[in-house]
Amino acid sequence: MTDKVLLSVTLPATGRSYEFRVPLCLTVEAAARLMSGILATTESALYEASDDVDLMYLDELPVRGGQLNPNETIRALVEQGALVDGSHLALV
Repeated sequence: MTDKVLLSVTLPATGRSYEFRVPLCLTVEAAARLMSGILATTESALYEASDDVDLMYLDELPVRGGQLNPNETIRALVEQGALVDGSHLALV
């Protein structure tokens, strides 16, 4: 098993998708904050970083529109099969 997972993350403010290699050791909350900070620097005219940011499933499985548990680790979600390379998420 690798130590990162490749996620496709859509930013509703721009309607664009971005790819992130996320370390498995991070919690969902930490990963969301990290992605939010990165996108705020690359899309500063359209997006401002926030500590109150969440990740939501865009794929049909496990549950389209379902929010990821912010306290869960990325590793645990990968081990459960809830996240795989290429999973589509939204940063909300």
